[in-house]
This record gives sequence, structure tokens and C-alpha cells, in this order.
Amino acid sequence: MWHRDRVHLRLGRRTFAPGEFAVMAIVNRTPDSFYDGGTNVELDAARAAVARVVADGADIIDVGGIRAGYGPPVDTAEELRRVLPLVQDIRERFPDLVISIDTWRSAVAREVIAAGADLINDTWSGADPDLVSVAADTGAALVW
Repeated sequence: MWHRDRVHLRLGRRTFAPGEFAVMAIVNRTPDSFYDGGTNVELDAARAAVARVVADGADIIDVGGIRAGYGPPVDTAEELRRVLPLVQDIRERFPDLVISIDTWRSAVAREVIAAGADLINDTWSGADPDLVSVAADTGAALVW
């Protein structure tokens, strides 16, 4: 029998109880970010932004390396160049923080999860159907 009061959400090393809220902060490393206007393109700026939002109480950091929607094309190698070093840094400095990777690419998700991400945030709604397999293979959560 299912009991609402026994359902917990586990993301990485964190477990969220029923009714518990979590704050997700966005740190995009794109020069044309609609969210932050490109303020975190440089790695040091992104690292500082992460430290600020963690100090402000963020439970989850969503790292993005490609703009959702229109914009110049960004290939897989460039997306990884933008997000991988930041995810590695976050995992090292904040071992218990939940890390989300905002990507539509299964290849990016697989590599970034291996570096420490816990959650795939696919804002492209399944453009790469292999993301489901990556989540299943790695145990990462998937928002689709």
C-alpha cells in the first residue's frame, strides 16, 4: 500500500521528505543566457556565483552550457567545455549539494554525471531520446 507520508525523493546524496521544499539556483555558462545575460561565462565568475547561491541556501545547482531556444549553434565539445569544469568544481567544494545538468544531449549528460551531476534537466523535452537510457544506466534523476 502506498502512503504519501512515506514517499521521499532522493537526488544524489540528499533525501527530501514529503512536503520538504528545495531551492534550485541556475548558473549558466552561456554568453547569450536569457537568465543571467552571460555574467557567468568565465569559470571564476561561475564558481563565485555558485558560492553565493549556496551561501544563500540553494539545495540544487542547475548548470547550463547551451541556451534553450534560439541562438547560435553550440556543439557537444563546446557544451562540455563550458559545463564540465564547473560541475567538477562544485562536486569537489560542495560534496553534498545536488547538481543538475541542463542539457538535451545524452553524450553531455553521461560525461557530466560521471563527473558528479545527480540530475538531468532536459528543457528540450526529449529531443535526444537516449537521455532516458543515460538516466537509467547511471541512476541519475531525469526531469523531462
